[in-house]
Amino acid sequence: MDISKYQEIIQNLQPLVNSKFKYNTSKWGKLNPQFTSFIVNYENLEISRQDIIDSFRLFYSGKLNWETPFLLTMIWGFADTGYGTFRTNNYISEEINQMHIKKSFDAVYNNDLELAYKSLKLIKGLNISYISKVLYFATKACDYKEYALIYDIRVAKSLIKLTTLPEIFEIVEITPSSKFSHYKMYNSLMHRYSKEINSDAESLEMFLFNQLF
Repeated sequence: MDISKYQEIIQNLQPLVNSKFKYNTSKWGKLNPQFTSFIVNYENLEISRQDIIDSFRLFYSGKLNWETPFLLTMIWGFADTGYGTFRTNNYISEEINQMHIKKSFDAVYNNDLELAYKSLKLIKGLNISYISKVLYFATKACDYKEYALIYDIRVAKSLIKLTTLPEIFEIVEITPSSKFSHYKMYNSLMHRYSKEINSDAESLEMFLFNQLF
């Protein structure tokens, strides 16, 4: 994939501070009341990527419960879509899902990305888009040199659009693979591409998501 002509655009992106969404309590009013206390300090504030990374760091240092970083990740990801509350409630309300989430967080801390991925995949309805969001923030908090990256349908479409003929792109359906081996390959490719243009991998991911080409 030749992205050298977009090098300056990618390098100038600041995903940690500019990629943010508001925790609008009116949109999230039906969030399970057992969990709202964990994010009360973020009500009606903009939540940036850096905020979520910081919350994971506080979790790993024993200063926050797992609920805070997980909920912030979901709020950041779903934003004001309208169905975020319903789906998030499904993820967090079942005790077995809570176990999977905590197991995945511990696995990231123990440098076992595959176990973390597969633990989250056991949660019904949690797809690659949101699994990868959790892993991105968690691995950033744990200072992985090659941290995990967000992988969703917009990023997948951009990768194909930049590497194939326009007429081919228009006639195919594109969805990101949910296999861990493919996700691992995606992360490796993204870090390699970003190094080639002297950029951060998360900036390249943001560039692809925003389709700035």
